[in-house]
Amino acid sequence: MPSPFSIEHEWTFRPGQPSDPVPGNAPIRYAREAEALRAIGQIGIIGSVQIGRLYGFKRHHIRRMLAEGKLTQHTLCKNRNTIPVFSIGPQAAKRLNLTEPNVRLWSTEHLLKSLVFFQFCCALHDKQKAFQIHAAPQPFVGRVQIGDEVRNVLVLRRDTPVKITGRVILIAETLEQAQPYGSEDRLLLLDADLNPDYRFYRWKSGRWIR
Repeated sequence: MPSPFSIEHEWTFRPGQPSDPVPGNAPIRYAREAEALRAIGQIGIIGSVQIGRLYGFKRHHIRRMLAEGKLTQHTLCKNRNTIPVFSIGPQAAKRLNLTEPNVRLWSTEHLLKSLVFFQFCCALHDKQKAFQIHAAPQPFVGRVQIGDEVRNVLVLRRDTPVKITGRVILIAETLEQAQPYGSEDRLLLLDADLNPDYRFYRWKSGRWIR
């Protein structure tokens, strides 16, 4: 059975628009809000369930951030199911000195990689609690920091092979997909592992093992 985040599903993306009119004064009210908006702005989009799990936002928090132009809501359709997703809005981008994304130009792979990254962060939050999310250069989706350890995160979907170096967390649909990226300084999770009980695969003797 394919992963819920598999590129093989039938995906359709319906971009949304910021609230109109956007209020002129929408301050960032507390540290958790700033943390969430900065992470979303650096990574791309986040799902409605993910933003609740990772940051504890309830529906009224999300509605307020939408009304204040801090978030912009879009619709991602998988087969016949609709998934509300959010990108950073113009007010938050302005206040946090981030670039508001042009999501209309994003590929399905780009959208799915953002969601997979945040799904990993949800599992990490359930297990690890204290960590930070940072931007990372292409082809990485983002970077996570746990204490003094920093790792870039590479999400594999239907990709052209890329060259990577350094300490990396790979997230793939299958072991076969991750095989070309094996290295002793890398860790691997499959989509099916993205839960609080995850255990990393490690590269030993030419293959990924737990």
